[in-house]
Amino acid sequence: MDVRGAWEGLAATNSVQEALDKFDRSVDDPSMRCIPPGLIRAAESRAPLEIVVQKHQILIIYEAFNVIRRVHMDGRKAPEWMPLSPVGYSVGTWQGDELVVETSHLTPLLLNDDGFPFSGDPDARIVERYRPSGDRLELEFSVEDPVHLRGPTTRTHTFDRAPDLMLLHYFCDPFDATGWRLPTTGDTLRDLLRWLDLRPPIPDGG
Repeated sequence: MDVRGAWEGLAATNSVQEALDKFDRSVDDPSMRCIPPGLIRAAESRAPLEIVVQKHQILIIYEAFNVIRRVHMDGRKAPEWMPLSPVGYSVGTWQGDELVVETSHLTPLLLNDDGFPFSGDPDARIVERYRPSGDRLELEFSVEDPVHLRGPTTRTHTFDRAPDLMLLHYFCDPFDATGWRLPTTGDTLRDLLRWLDLRPPIPDGG
């Protein structure tokens, strides 16, 4: 990623403030426990991504958290039984040289690191527009959530082509994740006790 834009038009509904007031990143952010944080935050990671174009689908592979997406390009729609998931169900179409991807069936997750909630409402969706220009790729990322947003909120990222780059395996140890990600207060003993309290129990080897 070359440039990561800020959210534009981020107008929250009244339900958001209560969620923000209760948010504790050390325990409420799944990425603190090595759990992939979902499509919205995976797409904004500065780590590399790979796009594999096939006739019937496009695969988007993010180095961050080893997230893999499948964008259906053959006109199929989500089946009625389709469960919700952190990356949802994506359908893509070409509009000239622009790839437009609409994603639905998303689980509730976080819109940003500050704890802004995404509801996972049946009418919530993400629309992405990928615009190639030489060795650069512009991604316009728009989120619609009738529960927590008064209207669409959008941010734009740009990426540089890196054909010789190799994606690395993303490794995160859940037993250490909370410890090294936990914000410090400056009180060493208090930080240690907080970490011990949040650290997942070590499995009994016997």
